[in-house]
Amino acid sequence: MHKMGGPNYQGTNVEADMTYLPQTDRWDTLGQGKDLPIWGTVNQESLRAYNPKTNAFLELRVPYPMGFFAKGMDGRIDDPNAGWKGRGLWTSSGDRAPWLIEGGKGMKPMAVHFQLRPDPLAK
Repeated sequence: MHKMGGPNYQGTNVEADMTYLPQTDRWDTLGQGKDLPIWGTVNQESLRAYNPKTNAFLELRVPYPMGFFAKGMDGRIDDPNAGWKGRGLWTSSGDRAPWLIEGGKGMKPMAVHFQLRPDPLAK
Protein backbone atom coordinates (compact mmCIF):
# COMPACT_ATOMS: atom_id res chain seq x y z
CA MET A 1 0.00 0.00 0.00
CA HIS A 2 1.29 3.43 -0.94
CA LYS A 3 -0.01 6.92 -0.28
CA MET A 4 -0.60 8.79 -3.51
CA GLY A 5 0.11 12.21 -2.04
CA GLY A 6 -3.28 13.80 -2.64
CA PRO A 7 -5.19 16.00 -0.20
CA ASN A 8 -6.66 14.41 2.93
CA TYR A 9 -10.08 14.89 4.42
CA GLN A 10 -9.70 17.34 7.28
CA GLY A 11 -8.76 15.68 10.56
CA THR A 12 -8.14 12.24 8.99
CA ASN A 13 -5.48 10.36 7.07
CA VAL A 14 -8.02 9.41 4.37
CA GLU A 15 -7.08 10.74 0.95
CA ALA A 16 -9.75 12.67 -0.92
CA ASP A 17 -8.68 11.41 -4.35
CA MET A 18 -10.00 8.14 -5.73
CA THR A 19 -8.64 5.90 -8.44
CA TYR A 20 -10.67 4.48 -11.30
CA LEU A 21 -10.30 1.55 -13.70
CA PRO A 22 -6.79 0.26 -12.86
CA GLN A 23 -4.89 -1.42 -15.68
CA THR A 24 -1.42 -2.83 -16.29
CA ASP A 25 0.96 -1.78 -19.08
CA ARG A 26 2.08 -5.34 -19.81
CA TRP A 27 4.09 -4.58 -22.96
CA ASP A 28 5.89 -1.37 -21.89
CA THR A 29 3.92 0.83 -24.28
CA LEU A 30 4.60 3.89 -22.11
CA GLY A 31 8.34 3.19 -21.95
CA GLN A 32 8.49 2.94 -18.14
CA GLY A 33 8.91 -0.84 -17.89
CA LYS A 34 6.73 -3.90 -18.26
CA ASP A 35 3.77 -4.53 -15.94
CA LEU A 36 3.48 -0.89 -14.84
CA PRO A 37 0.19 -0.33 -12.96
CA ILE A 38 -1.77 2.66 -14.31
CA TRP A 39 -5.15 4.03 -13.31
CA GLY A 40 -7.36 7.02 -13.83
CA THR A 41 -7.90 9.50 -11.04
CA VAL A 42 -11.32 10.88 -10.25
CA ASN A 43 -10.44 14.31 -8.85
CA GLN A 44 -7.02 15.00 -10.39
CA GLU A 45 -7.84 15.03 -14.15
CA SER A 46 -4.98 12.67 -14.92
CA LEU A 47 -3.70 9.15 -15.27
CA ARG A 48 -1.34 7.96 -12.58
CA ALA A 49 1.22 5.16 -12.73
CA TYR A 50 3.35 3.67 -9.98
CA ASN A 51 6.88 2.60 -10.84
CA PRO A 52 8.09 0.07 -8.24
CA LYS A 53 11.70 0.40 -9.47
CA THR A 54 11.86 4.07 -8.48
CA ASN A 55 9.18 3.89 -5.76
CA ALA A 56 7.57 6.95 -7.35
CA PHE A 57 4.28 7.93 -8.94
CA LEU A 58 4.13 9.29 -12.48
CA GLU A 59 1.25 11.64 -13.25
CA LEU A 60 0.09 12.05 -16.86
CA ARG A 61 -1.94 15.23 -17.11
CA VAL A 62 -3.82 16.91 -19.95
CA PRO A 63 -3.18 20.66 -19.57
CA TYR A 64 -6.01 21.87 -21.80
CA PRO A 65 -8.96 21.75 -21.82
CA MET A 66 -9.61 21.31 -18.12
CA GLY A 67 -12.05 18.54 -17.29
CA PHE A 68 -10.16 15.46 -18.57
CA PHE A 69 -11.72 12.28 -17.18
CA ALA A 70 -10.01 9.08 -18.29
CA LYS A 71 -12.38 6.20 -19.00
CA GLY A 72 -9.85 3.45 -19.57
CA MET A 73 -6.70 3.12 -21.64
CA ASP A 74 -5.03 1.04 -24.31
CA GLY A 75 -1.33 0.79 -25.09
CA ARG A 76 -0.17 0.54 -28.69
CA ILE A 77 3.15 -0.31 -30.26
CA ASP A 78 2.84 0.74 -33.90
CA ASP A 79 6.54 0.37 -34.77
CA PRO A 80 8.73 -1.54 -32.28
CA ASN A 81 11.87 -0.27 -34.03
CA ALA A 82 10.98 3.44 -33.73
CA GLY A 83 11.75 3.76 -30.01
CA TRP A 84 9.44 6.08 -28.03
CA LYS A 85 7.92 7.50 -31.25
CA GLY A 86 6.45 4.12 -32.21
CA ARG A 87 4.60 3.47 -28.97
CA GLY A 88 2.22 5.18 -26.61
CA LEU A 89 -0.77 5.01 -24.34
CA TRP A 90 -4.20 6.03 -25.63
CA THR A 91 -7.12 7.03 -23.46
CA SER A 92 -10.41 8.77 -23.93
CA SER A 93 -11.94 11.56 -21.94
CA GLY A 94 -15.32 10.04 -21.38
CA ASP A 95 -17.25 12.38 -19.16
CA ARG A 96 -21.00 11.92 -19.51
CA ALA A 97 -21.40 15.66 -20.05
CA PRO A 98 -18.51 16.84 -22.27
CA TRP A 99 -20.06 20.31 -22.59
CA LEU A 100 -19.23 20.88 -18.91
CA ILE A 101 -15.47 20.76 -19.51
CA GLU A 102 -13.53 23.91 -20.35
CA GLY A 103 -14.80 25.15 -23.70
CA GLY A 104 -18.48 24.74 -22.87
CA LYS A 105 -21.29 23.96 -25.26
CA GLY A 106 -20.18 22.09 -28.35
CA MET A 107 -17.24 20.29 -26.69
CA LYS A 108 -16.96 16.64 -27.61
CA PRO A 109 -15.18 13.71 -25.91
CA MET A 110 -11.44 13.52 -26.64
CA ALA A 111 -8.96 10.82 -27.53
CA VAL A 112 -5.60 11.47 -25.84
CA HIS A 113 -2.24 9.98 -26.83
CA PHE A 114 0.52 9.95 -24.18
CA GLN A 115 4.13 9.39 -25.25
CA LEU A 116 7.15 9.74 -22.96
CA ARG A 117 10.57 10.65 -24.28
CA PRO A 118 13.50 8.88 -22.59
CA ASP A 119 15.04 12.33 -22.04
CA PRO A 120 13.85 15.87 -22.92
CA LEU A 121 16.12 16.17 -25.98
CA ALA A 122 15.38 12.74 -27.46
CA LYS A 123 14.61 12.78 -31.17
